This record gives sequence, C-alpha cells and structure tokens, in this order.
Amino acid sequence: MAGYINRHRASQLMVEQGLSALVLAQPESITYATGAFAGVASYWRRAGAAFVLVPADPALPMAAVVGDLQAESFAAQSGISDVRSHRIWVETGRYPDSDFVKPKRQPRPAQFELARSLELLRDILRERQLLHAPIGLELGFIAVADFSAFAAISVSWRDCTNVVERLRSIKHPEEILKLRLAADLATAGRTKLIQSIGLGQTSEEMVEFWKRSVLAVVREEGCAAPDSSWAYISVGGDGFAPGGPAQKGDLIKIDVGCVVDGYSSDGARTVVLGAPKPQAVKIYEALHRAFDAGLALMKPGTLLKDIYFATATSMWDAGFETYGRGHFGHGVGASIWSEEWPFFSADATARLEPDMVLAFETPWYIDGLGGFIIEDQILITERGHEIMAPASRHLERIKI
Repeated sequence: MAGYINRHRASQLMVEQGLSALVLAQPESITYATGAFAGVASYWRRAGAAFVLVPADPALPMAAVVGDLQAESFAAQSGISDVRSHRIWVETGRYPDSDFVKPKRQPRPAQFELARSLELLRDILRERQLLHAPIGLELGFIAVADFSAFAAISVSWRDCTNVVERLRSIKHPEEILKLRLAADLATAGRTKLIQSIGLGQTSEEMVEFWKRSVLAVVREEGCAAPDSSWAYISVGGDGFAPGGPAQKGDLIKIDVGCVVDGYSSDGARTVVLGAPKPQAVKIYEALHRAFDAGLALMKPGTLLKDIYFATATSMWDAGFETYGRGHFGHGVGASIWSEEWPFFSADATARLEPDMVLAFETPWYIDGLGGFIIEDQILITERGHEIMAPASRHLERIKI
C-alpha cells in the first residue's frame, strides 16, 4: 500500500469501538490511507466524491469509489485493486475513438451524484458481507444535508471521526520528514526576516519578505520548494491585526508555516523593535516560564490536559489569573488548516504517544500592547520529545 495508515492499529481501534470497517470520506483521510489523490470532485468537500473502505481485518484489502476522471490514476497510486468509478462533470475520450462504449444522450452531472457513489459503496459492502454491520463514517466531515442519503445503505452508521483522528495523530516516518522540512524552511525564513526588520515596515512587507526568504533558503539548500506558505504577522498595539508601519517599542508577532506535500508546519516567535515596554517584558517572561512548565511534561503517556494545567497554572501563579487561553497547541499534519486533533486543552483526554507531531504555544493578544507568542513544533519520541527546527525563545530586541 502507498498510504500511511497502520492497518493493525486501525484494527485495534475498530475493535475497541465495535466497528466492522471504516468508510473514509474526507479527502485528507483518503490520501492518508491510500497515498492517492481523492479526485477533483473532492474539492467541493461534500460526501460522495470519493469513499475508501478499510475493513477491520487487516488481512482484507481496502476498496475505493472515486470519480471516473481519476479512477485509473487512483488505482495506480494506491495499489488498491478494487476501485469503482462514478461519473463526474468532466468529459473525456480516447484516441483512437472508443466512445461507442459510453452511454449515449446522457448528460453528466454538474458536479457528481451522491446517490450513484453510494450505490457503488453499497455494492462493495454487500460483496464484503458487511450490510447490517456497524460501520464507521466520518460524521465530523459529512454535511447534515448529505447524511440522510446514507440511509439507502442498510448498515449501522457510527461516528468514527475520533478513530481517524487517533490514526492520523501518529505520524509515519515519511510524514515526519515532510513536517521536519516544512518546519526547517519556515524557521530559516523567519530568521532571515528578523535580521531584516526595521523602522517603518508594515506587516504586509514582512510577510512578503518572509516568503521570499523561504524561497532563498530553498535555493541555498537545494531542497524541494514548499507547495505553499502562510503567515500571520502583527506589528504594534493591536496584537492580532496586521498593523504597521513599525515604530520604536513595537512588538512583532511572527506566526508562520510552510506546506510540504500537503503537510503544514506551525511555529512562532515574538520580537521587539528597540526597547520593549516594562509591562511587555513582564508578560513575555511569564509566557516563557509557562511554556517551559508545559514543555517539561512532553513525554509519552502524559495527558494533554495535564500539560494544559501546568502551563495555565504557571500564568495564574504569575498574577495573570484572568488568562484563559482555550488551548496551548495542537497536532499538525495534512489538512486545510494547520491545527489538528489533539489539542492541549482543559478537557483533553488524549495522551502523548511516540511519533506524534504537535505545535505547542503560549500566545496572548493584548490590545494596546501587542501580540505575544512562543510556539515550537515538537516530535514526541520514545523517551521524551524533540524540538523540530529549534530557535531561541527569548524576546529578541532588534537594534535600531
């Protein structure tokens, strides 16, 4: 198989939940499990563009339903032999002409037909003797408007959103390499940016310089360029809005990430232009101590909520008792957003496990003073943790 799914771990999780199989519908989950693109119809992010069946028995092969435009390439990329296709809006042909095998005077759908892809999924389930069985479906992704159509298949649908989240939270070595490169590029670009900051610059100018710096690092190192990049840079007293032009004493929050093969890094630092205000120093040092308190617990077996309370308590004990940040970080990976499950939150029940990659952060946005953040991307190892793309966490003062 070309994907990253651990079939034995998936089997264990399905047994725990009493599931006979998973049906993956979210594009990122399908690519994770198969190593193949779910197809252009998946860009609408609606159920039915593609499905992948993952049986609980790891010895049984997976099966897939995809749009006909990508069916052949999906089978080749994934190594799945049972790939069934439904018609999408794209009309194609072959040369020499073989269109006589295609339906005549039958328009294609404007996008795709959920009912048809469900028919194909039902055929697979029937042939696998899985009708009437408990089947996991990513209800965290399926739209309410689409879910009623799933009643056409006689199975007991159960939410497997957290099962998939738990599977994806443990990274394959190749996923870790992608996230490491993404973090290295983002951090190297951030270092170049910090060295260039001066009076009068706006956040927009800093963002553009950072992006150019990342590409300069790519040229210098001879590595692959990222698919894309993102940046949230605030200058001055708002803390969250872009801001600028930069003035003496302004805090500059630099939260950036690079995306490598769909995997987004996430890391951040705060710098100050010249001498910081005394209250800014007090707050930053408290956030730094809180970060260290949480980081000290980063090892396998630790409850994420224990890390949350160690971090929050450090802030409360420093006199900031109204500080109520909802989470101090999250998983990172392949997503349309840089934040994934699990979260370092007060109600988190997950524990750290080896090969998790997470972003740990202590942010605070104070209107009138500025944005504060310390954030590192962290790999959980067998005995502890590793900071990916390490850099100084001290409040760096830019000379002017």
